[in-house]
Amino acid sequence: MTDDARSTALLDFLRRDVVKDRRRPLDLDTALVSSGLMDSMSLINVLAFVEDSFGVVIPDEAATAESMNTPRSILSLVSAFEGRSR
Repeated sequence: MTDDARSTALLDFLRRDVVKDRRRPLDLDTALVSSGLMDSMSLINVLAFVEDSFGVVIPDEAATAESMNTPRSILSLVSAFEGRSR
């Protein structure tokens, strides 16, 4: 999957299933957790989506609110752990 396709898939998922305020614009640099658009429980859903959709395993200790605060940072995690196993 290309980076653009991953970005689109993640943003679509966030808009559809995660972000609390659907009226607010969402791009790769939108703060999700620190702005209140996404709560800590939503991180679990996002992590599951990322792992299932992109075939990557992200260790629990790496999936923090800080490291998953923006769509861009989530995609960086995907890139960092791509090809690794638990």
